[in-house]
Amino acid sequence: MFNLRTSHKVIILVTCFVFAVIGFLVKIPVPLRGNDKLLHTLFYFGAAAFLHVLFGRGLVFILAGLALFGVMIEYLQPLCNKIFHTRVHGRFDKEDIYANLKGLAFYTAIAVVFLSVRYLVRGKKNDVGG
Repeated sequence: MFNLRTSHKVIILVTCFVFAVIGFLVKIPVPLRGNDKLLHTLFYFGAAAFLHVLFGRGLVFILAGLALFGVMIEYLQPLCNKIFHTRVHGRFDKEDIYANLKGLAFYTAIAVVFLSVRYLVRGKKNDVGG
């Protein structure tokens, strides 16, 4: 969708991935702790939108990749605590995974409506001109 080279898109993807991993492995600041699930939902909604706009296609792969990323992060959090011998983050929390999936589901619903409307509008333009 953007007029970027594939290599630039991959660099952006890897950079965002590194920051996301670091962000999910550190403790959430105290004022935000009550909104943990909302933050998960918003992050995954935004990540799906960002990657869909960046790459333009492959929504199913984007959603699957983000879902797997969410599960991976939840498994890495307790492992990170063991590696650093201190409580860097909490424990595995399946509720976080549900919040991640909720964000992906919200984005999917909006994307399907948007893409359907775009398809219908483009289809009508092609029928009139042809």
